[in-house]
Amino acid sequence: MVKNFGSALTALGLIGALSACAHPSANLHTAAVAPVSSKAGLALRAQDALARGDSAAAVDFAEQAVAGTPGEADFRTLLGNAYFAAGRFASAEAAYKDSLTLNGGQAQVVLKLALVTIAQGKSEQAMALLDSARNSLDPSDYGLALALAGQPQMAATVLETAARAVGADARVRQNLALAYALQGEWTAAKTVAAQDIPADQVDARIQQWMAFAKPAHAFDQVAALTGVTPAAADPGQPVRLALNAPQQDVRLAAVEAAPAPAPAFEAAPPMVQQAAAPAPAPVEYAAPVEVAPEPVAIAAADPAPVAPPPAAKAVKAKAKRTTVLAEAKPGLSPRASNLFRKASFAKPVRGNSNAVVQLGAYSSSNFVHVAWNNISKKYPALRGYDPSTARFESAKGTVYRLSVKGFASDSQARDFCASLKSAGGSCFVRDTAGDAPVRLASL
Repeated sequence: MVKNFGSALTALGLIGALSACAHPSANLHTAAVAPVSSKAGLALRAQDALARGDSAAAVDFAEQAVAGTPGEADFRTLLGNAYFAAGRFASAEAAYKDSLTLNGGQAQVVLKLALVTIAQGKSEQAMALLDSARNSLDPSDYGLALALAGQPQMAATVLETAARAVGADARVRQNLALAYALQGEWTAAKTVAAQDIPADQVDARIQQWMAFAKPAHAFDQVAALTGVTPAAADPGQPVRLALNAPQQDVRLAAVEAAPAPAPAFEAAPPMVQQAAAPAPAPVEYAAPVEVAPEPVAIAAADPAPVAPPPAAKAVKAKAKRTTVLAEAKPGLSPRASNLFRKASFAKPVRGNSNAVVQLGAYSSSNFVHVAWNNISKKYPALRGYDPSTARFESAKGTVYRLSVKGFASDSQARDFCASLKSAGGSCFVRDTAGDAPVRLASL
């Protein structure tokens, strides 16, 4: 059974990232910062439950959030995430379709909808979904999904191109190796897999893929890859949560192509902590510099023997591979994986409250502009509010505060800040103190 080998594939899995990659500080116990009666509070509790691996609680809170705000696409995506984590693939399909009905331009939701349809044995529908979003998906995610949908040759073509690109990482190459394995090209699979894992682990990896290539059920491969345990019975999404529009023949809007992500940034989705620049801490002076990784060549399917490195360097090279490369496994991109930890935000309700959410303080007003560009790219929900700056005399000298304003009430500002923190950001709420608009060309 494929499920016996699932542990080998979950390090970068869609759901496994919740428990394997979440930092301990991510569990913020949002019950202390957002009232459970608020819609944002319910969504935050669902998100916190997902991060703790409590899918049952996540489903409960997410269903309540959707019931309270049926027209919010983000809440329905969150509900789909909770169903997915619980192994309820049919329910997740319904929730993702509802979200896409409300907002068709969500490539990552299309990807997950494709995965849950694959898990139900509906590969043709999955292929149509993937085709609709192919220009917006990470090529590695797109290729891996094609392989799971029963098209490993097409997947290998996509992944070969991605693996030769500048900045291609071990995940891309391992996805390519898996695609080769799924079409029975074991020599090619072994050759490519050996580029990123120690030599003494290659044969074991190939044995795992042999089992992975012969699933007993339609859901086995998706379940093994994501670390999800399929539910014994799926009652489906409650009828009371369905949209008023007919749910049969749901047509997805075309997804606009997204700009190519920077190699180190991986095009992180809204409200995700894995981004190139960390959320600004007080008195931050500059954004980190990103260095593009060097290109890595991909071996051909039947490569010529490669001479081993000089004996004098063998020990040092082996030690490095053991610590850095042992985690190289097939999986979805951080963007796709981390979407399950994305905090859901209600659409901004504009207002004239005196409350502002402060994001950081800097030694120069010029740094405020740089910080806003970085933070608003990392957390696009911030763009629904007005950036502002205020000069402040602190014990360490003059600093320039960066905040956002335009909230309808103090409680809305507090809920927004709590959501930002749950996604890895840094902020606090204060009253306006001479804050002036930040005028940027990018706004």
